[in-house]
Order: sequence, then C-alpha cells, then structure tokens
Amino acid sequence: MAFQHELSWSASRAGTFAACKRRYYYDYYLSWLGWDRRAEPERKQAYLLKKMTRMPMLAGDLVHQAIERWLRGQAGGRAMSLEALVRFASDGLREGYKTSRSGQWKSRPSKLVHLAEHHYDEACVDEKDGSATEYGKRYLERMETALRNFLRSPELDEARRAPADSILACEDMSTFDLFETKVYAVPDFAYRDEQNRIHVYDWKTGKPRERDRFQLAVYVEYAVAQWDADPDQVVCYDAYLGTDDLVHVESDETTRAETLERMRTSMEEMQALHFNADRTMGDLETFPVIPEDAPEARECTRCNYRELCDRVALSP
Repeated sequence: MAFQHELSWSASRAGTFAACKRRYYYDYYLSWLGWDRRAEPERKQAYLLKKMTRMPMLAGDLVHQAIERWLRGQAGGRAMSLEALVRFASDGLREGYKTSRSGQWKSRPSKLVHLAEHHYDEACVDEKDGSATEYGKRYLERMETALRNFLRSPELDEARRAPADSILACEDMSTFDLFETKVYAVPDFAYRDEQNRIHVYDWKTGKPRERDRFQLAVYVEYAVAQWDADPDQVVCYDAYLGTDDLVHVESDETTRAETLERMRTSMEEMQALHFNADRTMGDLETFPVIPEDAPEARECTRCNYRELCDRVALSP
C-alpha cells in the first residue's frame, strides 16, 4: 500500500513548527514524494536536503545505536565492552564522513551519510589546514565520553540491570491517537520495575533544551496509551551523557493538564496550515521564513535548507 500524506504529531515535529515554519514546510510537505523519480525537481531537491545530517547528529545517532546494541546484548547475556562500543561508533563516524566526502551518498541518498558540512563546504571540514581532523576528533571524543558515562554512571545502574522480561521499549517507534491525531513516539529505553513503576529514558548527547522536558512529559502520555500505565507510576529521564547528568520528570495532575493543552494547541496550529501534499506543493508564503535580522535567524546557520532560502552565506 502506498504511503499517504497525513497530519501527524511528535514532540520533534512540534519543535520544528515552533522554531521555523519554512523549515517545517520543507520537512513535512515539499519533500513529500521527493523519493519518486517522477517527482517535481523542487520536491526532489527538498528530499535530498532533508536527508542530510550534521556531525553532531551523526555522532548522537551512533551513540544511540551503540547503546541499543549494548542493551539488547545485555538482555541476551552478551553485553558489549566499552572498547567494542567505542569502536562501533568510531568506525561508523569515520565511514559516514568518507561516504559524504566522496559523494558515495548519491547512490542511496536516503540510506547513506550526506553531511551538511560537506554540502555547504563549511570551514570546519577543510582538510588542507587540518580543520577537518580537529572537527572529527571532537566528535570521536564526545562519543567515547557519552558511552563511558552510560556504562559507568551509578544513576543509570538500574536501567543497565533491567531484566529482559521487564523491558518495554528499546528504540522502538510507535504511535497512539490523541485529539484525533496520530502521535509518534520513540522512547530510547523503557522498563517496568518490581513495584510496577515504568521508567522511560531519553539518551542525550547535546546540551539541555526546554523542549527536552516537554518530550519527557509527552512520554508519560505515551506510557498511558501504550502500556495502560497509571500516570502516577511513570518516571521519565533525560540522561545527558556528555556531562553525566540525569534529569527526571514525574507526572502530576497539573503537569499532565499543561502537557495535554500544549499538545492540543500545537496540533490545532498545525491543522490550520495543513494541506494534502499528495495533491499539491501548497503555498510557500503560508509558511514564513525567519527574518534575517531576527535573533532566531541563528537557526538558519545549521539548517539543511539554507540554499532554498538563499542563505548559503550563513555558516555556523
């Protein structure tokens, strides 16, 4: 059955919508169908740009993959060593960089690494002056630090020792319906303890953001819908692996009411701009770009779609 364009919601989608309506349009509307060789050139271009990543995102994804491997191995009695995890992540980062630099990604743009740093010829990947070596080393070290903290942090000990039969999710994407809208959620890890409390974890390799706590609050609603959980028995955590900090959110009536209202409002705002991208590319002007002189324009310096907004000159 062919994919059909529809309005769905996730905490990350809501974050994009709030930060930049133009990027939201490119991500969820113009790029739609861009994988089809018969698609309009504008759709194909947006799709290729959407599939790009950046080194921080690639490194973070590899840390997630390594932790998933460790957790699944631990559940099966075959936990990997720190050295093996670091080697897996480091090899992935180096291979991804080479794939991007060589242009090999063009053969399978939806599967292979295409770095925005290479696409926009940013100074950080200049190999003549050694910048690329230093840039890569930075993320190799960050990944090793994150993985070491995951394996050695006392606060994560209970999560690491969770029995296989208690695990509810491990990087598993799922959906639930709320306010007649499909909601996507991908908890990094979740388990049920002996007291019937559900613990949901998000592994973070970057700095804390306000939206992080909102995402944890959304996971409470996910646990209620997915596992029929008592919201008072759900605890969600942001594990900032770069600094070995753990932030947790427990549900109460006030927090739940605020979260549900924020989700409902976000969905309504998205619905007001929604159109069927299977039929049309819509009206670009309905999704305004951030003014260049606005403080929020700093978002543009790391945006995949700089060339579509004529902001290539902007760089991190």
